Amino acid sequence: MRLMIHKFLGLFREMGPYPKLAIQLGAGMMLVFYIVGVISLLSAPYVPNYFHAVALYRGCMEAAPASFAAGVCGGLLGDLMLGRDNRSKDD
Repeated sequence: MRLMIHKFLGLFREMGPYPKLAIQLGAGMMLVFYIVGVISLLSAPYVPNYFHAVALYRGCMEAAPASFAAGVCGGLLGDLMLGRDNRSKDD
């Protein structure tokens, strides 16, 4: 397992700047969705309509992993399309 993690991190370091940025933005959006969802749930008892705050929480919790997955897919597709010029023929 440790070898797989080191291999993944090594491949991530070799990616271009734009695919890395897409993955980082996906992770950032996931974090923002989680934060907004938790703030919505904590403030739910104090807002006029409790059910709207809970619905916002549930929507944020469902959208957070999807935004991260979209960022990973976009980054991997970007890396695939842009390619790397320094690849060896054995890869």
